[in-house]
Amino acid sequence: MPKLDKILKSLQRNEISVTVCETQSDASPYRSKFGGKPAVSADFVWPYFEAENYEGEVANRPLSFLGQINLQEMHPYDKENLLPDKGLLLFFYEMDSMCWGYDPADDDCARVYYFEDIEQLKEADFPKDLQKGYELKEYALSFSSKASYPDFEEVDCYIDLDCDWDDYDEALENMGYELESERHKLLGYADLVQSEMLTECERTARGLYCGDAESYRKLSEEEKEDIKKSATDWILLFQLASIQDDDYELMFGDLGNLYFYIRKQDLKERRFDKVRLVLQCG
Repeated sequence: MPKLDKILKSLQRNEISVTVCETQSDASPYRSKFGGKPAVSADFVWPYFEAENYEGEVANRPLSFLGQINLQEMHPYDKENLLPDKGLLLFFYEMDSMCWGYDPADDDCARVYYFEDIEQLKEADFPKDLQKGYELKEYALSFSSKASYPDFEEVDCYIDLDCDWDDYDEALENMGYELESERHKLLGYADLVQSEMLTECERTARGLYCGDAESYRKLSEEEKEDIKKSATDWILLFQLASIQDDDYELMFGDLGNLYFYIRKQDLKERRFDKVRLVLQCG
């Protein structure tokens, strides 16, 4: 077997690290940002999602606007040219029910919109029934690019690797890669809080529930093999971690991350309506 560092280098991807910082009051409405109000088209309809929240209340609620990426600003850091080179990419998530994504019924709890012609866009007002706590504080965003490698629990999706967790992590550290879990990024590999999510995305896309081990055991060996084979069609689009400063805190579960995944072909065809959402926390 080739040396572990050579195997890792063969799996290397580019990730676009995203850093939040203080926003300027006179900044362009088309800028990359977290929170605030989205820039949308004239015919935009604010997305809603009906679900039960943690108090057991079922309601049809507006999604929170998480943020937008100005793709022209981001493009110099997209070394693999996977994303469009212009336009806005907008991310939404329903914060009250805060679904995990392992149930096909969660499909519309998160939405992604792509607007190519930004000069036709205007900032939208929040829906009147969006709770104040779910109107997220605005931050500016900056970008940088770096190498990305899969977590040990995800690497088996790509290659059969005969090594243990400690050897794998040591090899990454020797290559100068810092293992983290609480950061924001576009593309690359996800920083896992729990287990790998590629097979979960494939299963839920097929309409299969993933909320317990029994649902997986019921699958035939042929189904399991086909799911594993297709799982690597999925790649990370966006990872959003907790945000905390002196006067603001936003957490997804217990210091968790939101992950937006998309199939490679859907990304190539700019079909951002096909994303899948996964929430993981400690």
